[in-house]
Amino acid sequence: MALWKRVLVGWIMVMGVWMYAVNFYEGKAGKTGECTVGYVYDGDTVALECGEASQRTARVQGLDTPETKDPRCEAERALGKKATLRLRALVAGGQVSYRGLGHDKYGRQLIRLKVDGVDVADTLVREGLAVRYSGGARPDWCRKLRAG
Repeated sequence: MALWKRVLVGWIMVMGVWMYAVNFYEGKAGKTGECTVGYVYDGDTVALECGEASQRTARVQGLDTPETKDPRCEAERALGKKATLRLRALVAGGQVSYRGLGHDKYGRQLIRLKVDGVDVADTLVREGLAVRYSGGARPDWCRKLRAG
């Protein structure tokens, strides 16, 4: 067989393995133990139900929403409540999937959450209920909301 044919066959095999791995990872990652979103604490924190009497807290990645537990001002509390209600509606109204991304410094599982294939971070940011967040200093929601 000519060298170019062997290279072509090798390339096709590598691409096939790569495509299988991507599909496997997207389909299986984050589903260990068949966990489901059981409760929405706030706009960026949920409970994962992983079998009988097994629950863990998960932080949704890609966004930050205003605090509802200890807000620093009433505007933060109000927008945080809207974000919480919206995330609850999203989770209740569609096919929920997630991908695990490790754990944060508080021991919460970090997840990328999707509903009907759409990233909830994209939805909440687009609707003005959240901002993009990838770690580091969190926004001062009270100042941000006063300015807006």
